[in-house]
Amino acid sequence: MIDTSLFPYEKFGFRLEFGEKKNTTVCWFECQEHLDKYLERYKLDKRTIKIDYRDGEPAKSNKKHQKSLEQRTRKTSSGGSSGSRGSTKKLDPTGTSNRTHKPKSK
Repeated sequence: MIDTSLFPYEKFGFRLEFGEKKNTTVCWFECQEHLDKYLERYKLDKRTIKIDYRDGEPAKSNKKHQKSLEQRTRKTSSGGSSGSRGSTKKLDPTGTSNRTHKPKSK
């Protein structure tokens, strides 16, 4: 039987513990998918971690949900496809401009 004091949060039934004795890190997760995602993101070795389950062993995860997580693509760029956003002179080939403010006086 697992000690219930290891699980202070009712919704978080998965507990991960890793690190040295002095620098032990403890994390809690809602589901097995979140735990697996964390292990993959931080490349934690399954031989050096300790996983506890509040309700005994974990239930089988839904394979359909797991495939949708694996197929997710990452966003590679936050900008647009254009080279420069600063100059708009290239957009007006005639050279006319419709200014809404007065030019600065010297």
